[in-house]
Amino acid sequence: MTTCQEVCVFDKRSPREAAPIVAETVLSNQIKLEGRLQSTSNIRFDGEMNGDLTTEGDLSVGEHGRVKGNVSGRNVVVGGSIQGNVSTSGRLEILATGKVFGDIVVGSLIIDEGGILRGKSAVHGEEANASVVSVGVRTEVVAVAA
Repeated sequence: MTTCQEVCVFDKRSPREAAPIVAETVLSNQIKLEGRLQSTSNIRFDGEMNGDLTTEGDLSVGEHGRVKGNVSGRNVVVGGSIQGNVSTSGRLEILATGKVFGDIVVGSLIIDEGGILRGKSAVHGEEANASVVSVGVRTEVVAVAA
């Protein structure tokens, strides 16, 4: 098992699976939402949304999921795309198909090879020392400065 405190980047030489999220609420790829979605449960989102998505539980944005707005949750796994800021009290995982275009404040960060993060990043408690991060190059990564 691989552990990391701030940033982990995985490539094909270190295969792993995303941490499973058991979702009580599932929104399929046939869903298109405008506005704000707020929940206390774990959510799997595969649709399109223009607005903020907030949950007290875990959030998984599936490979077909598209969110244009700010996202927050306990743990967030991104296989689709988020155009907005992401805040987690726990872990943000950006899968190989995932894209985040916005600033992030997280407890920990995992980016798979091919995953993209463009924006400022900070680990909780270090928001004042946020650094600009642009990740997405398949073999080279710019990581969070300590």
